[in-house]
Parts: sequence; structure tokens; C-alpha cells
Amino acid sequence: MKIKIVFSLILFSVFATAQSYDFNMKCVENSVRLKPKIGNENSWRSYIYFNTSHNKYYLTESTNGSRILQDNELKEVFQLSLIKSTNPYYALSNHRKLDFGYSEREIEKVTSEKVGENEYLVKVFPNQKAKRSNLEVKFKLKKSESPLVQIRFMDLSPSIHQKIYESLLESIKNENFWIEKAEVDYRNGYKFLFDFSQCEENKLNLRFES
Repeated sequence: MKIKIVFSLILFSVFATAQSYDFNMKCVENSVRLKPKIGNENSWRSYIYFNTSHNKYYLTESTNGSRILQDNELKEVFQLSLIKSTNPYYALSNHRKLDFGYSEREIEKVTSEKVGENEYLVKVFPNQKAKRSNLEVKFKLKKSESPLVQIRFMDLSPSIHQKIYESLLESIKNENFWIEKAEVDYRNGYKFLFDFSQCEENKLNLRFES
């Protein structure tokens, strides 16, 4: 199975395709461990490609060049690897369904409230009577052309992300937003900041054979 990537400035030949994904925006994902600081490596950078016309899928690219395509509509993930040769191409190294059947944390209640201009705080509780949350995410949003793209940014299951987004979408009443920042308090001493605010137009067409 071979995959061809077409950039705005670099053209590769393309096979007949079974699936096609088009992107017109690229954002930097800056991840910072706020607490606790461990050694000299407490920040990481990667990139996200998305399409401003809709929110069905997005592509993440690490600094080593590997790419992961997540299709939220199909509930599938495609992992791509760069094959270095005379004519470099991307190969599909892994393909899996998003698994919503498990959760690393017990979740029975999720709340969301507006705490500032385009800022929302989502709290996750282990049960209906719990007073102390076991996960909190503070979102800073920015008006967008398309509905909210549901990015998996935490090192937690799709199930947890889905519950958080469901609560957030109720608060924003399905208005169009992009996530600028997400500050995550894991409620176990660890806090992270995910910054997606640096974005620019960048055309990318992704096609691959089945």
C-alpha cells in the first residue's frame, strides 16, 4: 500500500485513489509541561493540518516527519511513514479504529461553564456525587469558519476526549470555533498547556490506495 502526498510547492505523482483528504491550514502545536518540571525537556512541538471547510478530519505531523491522520467521521486512524528512496513516498504503516470502549479514568459526570471571553472550563467527575473533579480542561477558543475540530491532544483515550467535547459543544451552542489553547490539570500533580494559536495557510492534498 503506497501513499502519495501533494504539497503546494512540491508535486509527487498520484495513483488512482480510494480516499482523498484536502487541507488548507497548518497550525503549530506547542505542548508544555507546567507541573512538574522534569529535567531540561518540558516542551514539545508538532504540527496540525486541517480543512477550514469542515471538521471531519485532521492530520498531525511530528518533528521527525511521521504523520497520523484521524478521521472523526469514519472513527479511524491512519499512521503514515516516510519511505526514503529515489522517489520518496508515504506508506500506511498502521490503520486502526478509534476505540471508545475504554477510559483511563472513571467518568460519570462532566460539566462545562464559561469563565471568560471565549474561555470555557470543563470538569470531569468520577460520579454524580463527587465534589472533587479528577480532570479539568480550560479552553481558550477563537472564532472559526467551520465547526470545532475535535483534536486528541491529551494522552488519554478517545472516550474521555469525546465526553469533554460533548460538554464543551453544549456550552458554545455549536458555534464555529478553533481551539487556541487548552490547559489541562490532571488533578494528580501534572499540568500541561497545549497551544494551537500559530496558524497559517498551507495547502496539502493527501490521497492513498486501499
